Amino acid sequence: MTQSSKTARLYTFQRTPVLELFDADGRYLPTWPGTGVMGRHRTAYEFVSRYMCKIGLSEGVAPPVWTFETDPGELELLATMLLSDHELSQSDYVTLELMVPENRILRTSYSAWCDLYFSCLETGKIEDDGKWLDCSPTDEYPSHTAQAILPYIMKKWVRNVVPLKIPKID
Repeated sequence: MTQSSKTARLYTFQRTPVLELFDADGRYLPTWPGTGVMGRHRTAYEFVSRYMCKIGLSEGVAPPVWTFETDPGELELLATMLLSDHELSQSDYVTLELMVPENRILRTSYSAWCDLYFSCLETGKIEDDGKWLDCSPTDEYPSHTAQAILPYIMKKWVRNVVPLKIPKID
């Protein structure tokens, strides 16, 4: 893979302790126990991890990091869509703004990923028709919001850290 000077502004929602999990080289590499992803959920995530290894983005042993390329004004809505009330009640979250080299990013279709993921939850198997790699905009997945998957996060990519505050709807 060639080095590229192009970068993309991405956002990710992570549990607050992520800020203490960067190693001596300044890299945060998620762990399976740290994410709590198990069972059929893990089967789906391992599929992405193996795919990232296949295309040379990772070693395929760690969970991927989900990020999004979106307008900053859409972050609260995006967080509301992605994080459950249960997740938000279990831990504090931060929004990380990242500037990531293009050659570290796998862009995929969020809606097609959800189809693949929920099918795996039902069947325990991955049935990949390749559509999850299609990041064309749809009504539910607008052109100004793109799912971008990373193999890890480098501290030098972090541009801003903001506590995630999602207003409760009563």
